[in-house]
Amino acid sequence: MNRKNRVSNRHFWQICASQLVTASLFTLAFPASPVSAGVDQFQICAAELLRAGISRENAARTCAEALEPKDLSLCVLKIEELTPIAADEALFACMRVRRPKELASCTIDVNQHTQGSDPVSVLANCRRSLLPLRFSECVIGLSREIDFSVEGALATCIDAQDFSR
Repeated sequence: MNRKNRVSNRHFWQICASQLVTASLFTLAFPASPVSAGVDQFQICAAELLRAGISRENAARTCAEALEPKDLSLCVLKIEELTPIAADEALFACMRVRRPKELASCTIDVNQHTQGSDPVSVLANCRRSLLPLRFSECVIGLSREIDFSVEGALATCIDAQDFSR
């Protein structure tokens, strides 16, 4: 074999080897069983909603429709367990927000850190807020420092179109 053919063959095998390495790394980037990767989140969602007291039919439909089933069910479960709000009301609110975990935190924080708040009103206002965690900080801060009722703080904070920077 002449020198030109040997260089060409070596170059061919180097390209093949680099392609094989690239293909191997590409397959490692994906889970071995993509179907089973999503099953757990729906199972967890259904289990948590059932534990919260949601009917089987409603839990099945809700989990199937949810973009993030685990976040939605955790939202319902936390609100139902840590506030006097019924699971059905929590489910209604958690299904209608972009950040269900933040909705749960907002509702729980405001209910735990304020006196005389209407839990359903707190849930509704946290749901309406685009930034539920910041909203809860606003409500708690105003109701603690200023002689404001919780309802007054809820109304003031939800009416604020833009928080000052």
